[in-house]
This record gives sequence, structure tokens and C-alpha cells, in this order.
Amino acid sequence: MLNPAIDGGPDICVKCRTGADLRKTVIDIVLLLGVAIIAALEFGAFPFLFPASGAGAAALIALAALSAPLHYGLMHETMHGNLFASERWNRIVGRALGDTLGLPFETMRFGHLAHHSNNRHTFDRPEHFVPGQSWPAAAAVYYGKLLIGNALIYTLIPLLTFLPLSTIARIPVPEEAGAQQFRAAALRAFSNPSRKRAVQIDVIAILLLGALAVTLWSAQWWVFAACILARWSVLSILDNAPHYAMPLNSGLEARNTSMPAMFRWLILNQNFHDVHHHNPKLRWTELPETFRRSAREHNGSWFGAVLGQLRGPVELN
Repeated sequence: MLNPAIDGGPDICVKCRTGADLRKTVIDIVLLLGVAIIAALEFGAFPFLFPASGAGAAALIALAALSAPLHYGLMHETMHGNLFASERWNRIVGRALGDTLGLPFETMRFGHLAHHSNNRHTFDRPEHFVPGQSWPAAAAVYYGKLLIGNALIYTLIPLLTFLPLSTIARIPVPEEAGAQQFRAAALRAFSNPSRKRAVQIDVIAILLLGALAVTLWSAQWWVFAACILARWSVLSILDNAPHYAMPLNSGLEARNTSMPAMFRWLILNQNFHDVHHHNPKLRWTELPETFRRSAREHNGSWFGAVLGQLRGPVELN
């Protein structure tokens, strides 16, 4: 690990490990303010400030889509405890970021940490084509997940927390060991009353925020809906890109891809995804230097990895 965290700073301060990290602190604050402003515009401030139709609406939808990886990236930093020195503030800000994406923090965090601990598990390989399947049928499911389904799953799964645990336990999952282990872990995690209550509160907050946004947008409510769908689509497309077509036993492996430095802040350096998987406690600003010092090569370009998913379902070894 680089620069072990030091103690003694204010809880609300973004992690400062050395004096040189002041620049990173300022950048994080600016990025958080930026995504907060975009979220405020999306959730109803825009029609009071700008023309809410035509070019104005198109610009906001494009901005919402373009900023989705950054918004999620900051949430991702809080999931790993890498944005704030305080776990409490990581959760508070992470939940706020999740609520404005329509993705409750606790279920997103559980799924993401499961991805780290058991990469390529049953629910973590959407492109997996099993010989004997109908390719058109498999492709229909795959492209649905790719284009928006991955985000929709994370949006809908939290609703299960309103059901009795005994009912959830009866929901069928594949018989293979990975699926059973995943379900057992999920049941254990969300049988915790405080975690379950946090998810339920976030679901209610998301619904109330959505209702407020529709009210503020009035007849132009479709612009808000388009912003949400655009964000979910972008996040779904990016979700599996660093792992697409990698072996079932790839473990911690992922792809490190090239991306122009001037654009990497939009994805918080997650093009260095293999570095992140091997060092999840590294902050986003530490990933490029860690990759450089590893003397490893890029596995193609970030844009190529994203577009490569259009090949569809593939057999995995």
C-alpha cells in the first residue's frame, strides 16, 4: 500500500495521508460539488434556470450520461472507504450519491464487494454462453443487461428488503455452488436489522426524490426520466467491460486499459481496473502511479474494451 493513512484529522476531511494530498482533497471536493450540482439540475432545478426543451433538454441528458461514471466512481470510493477518513462519512456521502443515482448504497456495496471477493461468480458473468443454449435467446438476455439491465437489477433488488426473510429465502437461484454461496451471504448481510432498515430508507428516499423531481419538472417530466435512464444505461454498459470474456477462474485479474489522461478523471482512473482489484484500498489518484511502477502493459484501450462487449455472449473457459 502507498502512504498508510494517518490519524488525527477531522472526520469530515477527505483522506489526507501526507501534506502532498491536499491537492487530491481539493479535487475530490470539487468533483463532489460538481456531481451535486448536476444532480440538483436533474432533480428539478434545471427548468427554473434554463430552457427545459429542445437543445437545453438534450444538453442536460447528455451531461447526466457523461457524468454518470464520475458520480458512481465517487460512490465506489466510499464503498471501499477510500474517500473519507471516517467510515461514517463514507456511508453518509455514499448513500446520498446512491440515492441520486436511484441505487441504494448498501445493496450496491454488498454486490460490489462480492464481485471483489468472488470475481466471475454466477451472477457476475453476463456474457457467459453455455454450449447447447440458443444463442439468439442468450443474446437477447445479454444485450438487455448490457444496455440497461445491470442497473435495473440493482434498482429492483432492494425492494426485496420489504419482504419477510423467509419469503426471500424461497426465491429460487441456480443450484451451482457459487449461486448458493452468494444467496447465503446476501441473506446473512440483509438479515441485519440496521442494514435492512438503511436499504428501506434509501428506497423511500429515492421514491420521494423522484416524485419531487417529477413535480418540479411538471409537463417536462420526461427530461428527468430520460436523464435517469441515460445514467442507468451508461453504468450498465460499463459494468462488466473490464472483465468481458475473461476466464471463469480469472480470480482477481481484470484489464488495465489505456485512456487519455485528460479524460481519466471522468472514470476516476478505473481504466486501471486490474490494479484496483489487486489493491482495493488504493485511492483513485494512486492507481496510475501503481500501474506505472508495475511495468505491466495496457490490455488495449478503454474504449475498445467497452465496444468489445458488443460481440455478445461468448463461451468462457
